[in-house]
Amino acid sequence: MALAASLAVLLAVVVFAVMATALGHRLLRLCSTGIISDVEHLLCSAAFGVIGIEILLFPVQFLSRIRLGVGIVLGIALLLGASEFVSVLTKVSRLVREAWGSSRFEKFLIAFTGLILLIEGLAAMGPVTGSDALHYHFTAPQLVLQSGFHPDFFLSHSFFTGQSHLLILAGLALGSSQVAMGLLYLGGVLAAGAAYSLARRWTEPRWAWSAALVFLLTPVVFWQISSAGAPDLWMAFFTTAGVLFLSQSAESPRLAHAVLSGVVAGAVAGTKYTGCIVAASMLAAYLWQARSAFKVFLFFLGSVCAGIWPYARNLAWTGDPMFPFLTRWLFPGRVNAYTLASYLADTGAGGHRSVWRIIGFLFFAGIDPLHPGFWQFLGPLVLAFAPMLVLVVRNDSTWRAVLPVWILSTIGIGATSGMTRFLLPVLPLALAAVLAGAAQLQTVGWRWAHYISIASLCGFLLLGASGLLVYDRSAISAAVGLTTRDEYLSQHVQEYEKVRFINDVLGGAGDGGKALVFLRHVYYLRVPFLYGDPSAAWAVDPSKLQTPEDWQTLFRAQDIRWVVRSPKYPPMIAAPLEELEKRGELVPMARTDVSDFQGLRIAGQRQEVSIVILQVKE
Repeated sequence: MALAASLAVLLAVVVFAVMATALGHRLLRLCSTGIISDVEHLLCSAAFGVIGIEILLFPVQFLSRIRLGVGIVLGIALLLGASEFVSVLTKVSRLVREAWGSSRFEKFLIAFTGLILLIEGLAAMGPVTGSDALHYHFTAPQLVLQSGFHPDFFLSHSFFTGQSHLLILAGLALGSSQVAMGLLYLGGVLAAGAAYSLARRWTEPRWAWSAALVFLLTPVVFWQISSAGAPDLWMAFFTTAGVLFLSQSAESPRLAHAVLSGVVAGAVAGTKYTGCIVAASMLAAYLWQARSAFKVFLFFLGSVCAGIWPYARNLAWTGDPMFPFLTRWLFPGRVNAYTLASYLADTGAGGHRSVWRIIGFLFFAGIDPLHPGFWQFLGPLVLAFAPMLVLVVRNDSTWRAVLPVWILSTIGIGATSGMTRFLLPVLPLALAAVLAGAAQLQTVGWRWAHYISIASLCGFLLLGASGLLVYDRSAISAAVGLTTRDEYLSQHVQEYEKVRFINDVLGGAGDGGKALVFLRHVYYLRVPFLYGDPSAAWAVDPSKLQTPEDWQTLFRAQDIRWVVRSPKYPPMIAAPLEELEKRGELVPMARTDVSDFQGLRIAGQRQEVSIVILQVKE
């Protein structure tokens, strides 16, 4: 039954992809933007269709009946794209026939890619376990569904949510976190297809399929596509599809092409703050291509229309479009210095970066020593194969689009953040480029270099496939029903047993009060709560909550009836809360010991932790 449900969700994701592609196909036809290649036409159509759906979903958040609004948006997309379904399916059938007529080795690569996608797709159907997803990627949209669209300064990561988080909202509104995960998985599938299409411009199909495979088997990618629950892969797709589209600007004199090129860049910027750097590099690439001030203005106009919505939301709520990173200059008196410092440290924005480290980012070789792990690992192939770019780089439209986006984005992200995984949006560009260079080694007669590159590529694919199977085996077991949902969550979700205890104790309270919690992974909480750790809760400012009376005022203002301590309070706010316990103003009402991860969950080490639920004395 679980397997059938997972396959049904994946089928629904395919239907959504066709619907979005049909919508984008109609837009491209109305704008008379000619794209010769069927693959590129379908990819660009999918990009514009999804972007259009995201834009339509944004005002749905204002409605009292969000689920109905999501249904209406999907219905509108279906009606607008209905006339293009035949054209889309015709292009798909041509691609299938072309693949069927390819060489035996190409068929093997296609089948292997399909197998990898099936494994990753089934893994994505497991319950959500990603740490950031449980903190805010899924929690923020869920809270919008439950309590409406308003600023939440307790869960202040919610201000980081962008346009592609609306796909998560849509999936949850349709009643299934599996649908939401499936829509995120779709972004990874399309990004791999875009990597193939870009590499295909420079080299033969077997190397283009290799680019897609390397992308899918890169550790940070198979983490993102299967269980992370984050929308970063949509940025990778929009960036690569945008490069494919804007590289045709020299051959397309129509002004609509300039606007649509900007729309894709705006979609990248609207997904995440670091997307602004990528979008700016796309603007630079377009300027190099078009060399027209008016077209650049149209590009900028298109990008604003597509990507401004999360920034406009933050501006309306806080006065800072990139809250909280500009607040220290715009409104110094409103700054929670402790939380801001925590954000800067967590994103790597507060650290020093040398020139050599930024150069390392250029070749995807920079590692953040504060956040080591496979989720930061983008693989060695870009660095190893980079010298081979001299064999393929030419002064043509594709390279004039790829190189500025790759170089300027990596330098910009490397200069502003130490997080290697933030480079994910431009990874398909780099992989397609360097593998195109490696493909030329045999042509120029560098036989041993060719053999070494093949061996390196095969070794990476073998290690990546092995890592994928090891990492995703538990999620697949849950997705097909071999492991129960609760058992899987207990084994793989940090703080899940704490959450379950809170739900059991407070689930029947029913008096409308809230619980103040300090555990980070709050998605599975089914009681009204406020997140209280000052490291990520802007509303909890240690400099303003220094006395027990300050906390009592907060409890009354926010209708906080319970406080959950496990096992201790965060150090910066512990003293006044402990004083409230001593006074009898916080009264223990339930206590237990639970098993939880010690340190990073990937290490698999667990420990017994006490958890206490205290009632606020009225």
